[in-house]
Amino acid sequence: MRNITEVENKARNIRIQNGLTQKEFGDILGISKSYVSDIENGYTGLSIEHINTICNQYNVSFDYMFGFCDKINRNIIKVEKIDLKLLGSHLKEVRKELGFTQDKLSKKLNISRPLVTHYEKGIRTIRTADLKGFCELTGASADWCVGKLNKKIKYKTNKKIKPKEIKELIGV
Repeated sequence: MRNITEVENKARNIRIQNGLTQKEFGDILGISKSYVSDIENGYTGLSIEHINTICNQYNVSFDYMFGFCDKINRNIIKVEKIDLKLLGSHLKEVRKELGFTQDKLSKKLNISRPLVTHYEKGIRTIRTADLKGFCELTGASADWCVGKLNKKIKYKTNKKIKPKEIKELIGV
């Protein structure tokens, strides 16, 4: 088993809580049973389109799937297909509000500057890890970024680790 991200773990939990087999879940997502197995075993990840389908089908939010909030936000808008132009304009808006150039953002996200340009222009679908990283860096709601919320909301980005969590991390 490889590294399973929070997103894939939550997707697996949703599948199990709804009593679905990997094949049934794959049918909902439009992927094969073996692809679902690869996702659940950490060999591949979910695309933002797959996450969108899960959010629509099971009334959860991107922010919940990414671990930005503990409660399932059931007030999200169901969006059948993510509008890449809208997503790009939201990314650009947040970037500019923070005073980042595309170059500075690309360095912070460890991606190429042309990729940032493609995301902002809606030329290319953003990778799940890049969207999550952008939202973690900026505090922007992933749901707002993809058009599932009309109102822009932000989360705190500088989480302080509590002493209890430090002890758990170092195994004391």
